[in-house]
Amino acid sequence: MAHYSNEKILAPGTGLITNLQDFAVQDGPGLRVLAFLKGCPLRCTWCQNPENLAPYAEIEYRAASCVECGRCQQVCPVEGAIVDDKQERIDRAKCIRCMRCTEVCLGKALREVGEWVSAEALLDRVAAYKPFFDNSDRGGVTFSGGEPTFQPEFLLKSLKLCRQTGIHTVVQTCGYTTYELMKQIAEAASMLLYDIKHMDPLAHAAGTGKPNDLILSNLTRLCNEVDDTEYVVRLPLISGFNDDEENVRRTAEYLVALKKVERLDLLGFNELPAGKYRAMGMEWKYGGVKRQTDERLEALKAIVESYGLTCSLGGLW
Repeated sequence: MAHYSNEKILAPGTGLITNLQDFAVQDGPGLRVLAFLKGCPLRCTWCQNPENLAPYAEIEYRAASCVECGRCQQVCPVEGAIVDDKQERIDRAKCIRCMRCTEVCLGKALREVGEWVSAEALLDRVAAYKPFFDNSDRGGVTFSGGEPTFQPEFLLKSLKLCRQTGIHTVVQTCGYTTYELMKQIAEAASMLLYDIKHMDPLAHAAGTGKPNDLILSNLTRLCNEVDDTEYVVRLPLISGFNDDEENVRRTAEYLVALKKVERLDLLGFNELPAGKYRAMGMEWKYGGVKRQTDERLEALKAIVESYGLTCSLGGLW
C-alpha cells in the first residue's frame, strides 16, 4: 500500500525535520537553535524522541485536543483507518499517511510530523538568531534527531552553509555510520556531541539493536585524525541499563585513553517522553521509570572526575 508522504521528488540537499527549538542551552555552548532530523539507525528502548525514528513523515494524535468534529473520517480515503475510539482515532496498520486528516482537523489533534526543507531554507530560518548567537558563548545551531547522519547530504550542506555564515555548529550523533561519512561531518562541524550508550557490546546491542564496535572505533579514529573539531561525549543514564558504577568507570577509562576528549556529560534519565509515545501510537518500555536521584548523579559525577575529566550533569554548559 502506498504511503503518499514518501512520494516526493526532492532537490539535492533537502531534508526532513520535525522541529526547530530556539533558545536552547543544554545541547552545546551558548544560546542555540536545535534542528531535529528524522531517521535513526538505532532503536534504543528508551528513545527520547520517538517521532524522529522513522525517515518519513508521520501522524501524531493527541486525544485531549480532539473535539470529535468527524472531519478526519470524512476525508480519509481508507476505510477503517480512522476509528470511532477517541483515545486511539487512528488504525496505524491501515493508515497510508496521506495527511488529509491533519489538514482538516478542527482541534489540531492530528498533526503531520515531518517537514521537508532545503538547506538554504533552514539557514534562512536560523540566521535570524545570529545576533543572539554572536552575543552568547559560541551560540549557534545544533543538529539532533533521530540521528543527523541518517540524512548526510542535507546535514553536510547545512553545516557548510552555516560555516559560510559564521554560525557555530554542533552535531549530536550516536556515531553509527561509516567512518568516511563521520569524518566528513566532523571536519564540517564545530563540535560533536558524541553519545556512548554502553561500553559492553552485548548490552549495547540489547538496548539499541546494534553493537557498539563501529561507534567506538569511529570516535577513536576521529580523535586521532581530525584535530580541529571539539569532541564532547555524552552518556545518557538509563535507569537499570547503563547507570551502574562499572559502566561509568569503563566509559571514563576509554575517554582518558583517547587524550582528545576532556569532557563527559552525564544525562539523568528523562521521564517526559511518555506523552510522545502515546501521540505516535507507540508503547514505551520505560514508562513509569524514575530519574536517578541527585545524590546518585553526584556520585557518578565524582567517579568521572576522579579520572581527570571534566564532568557536567544534564548537558549544562
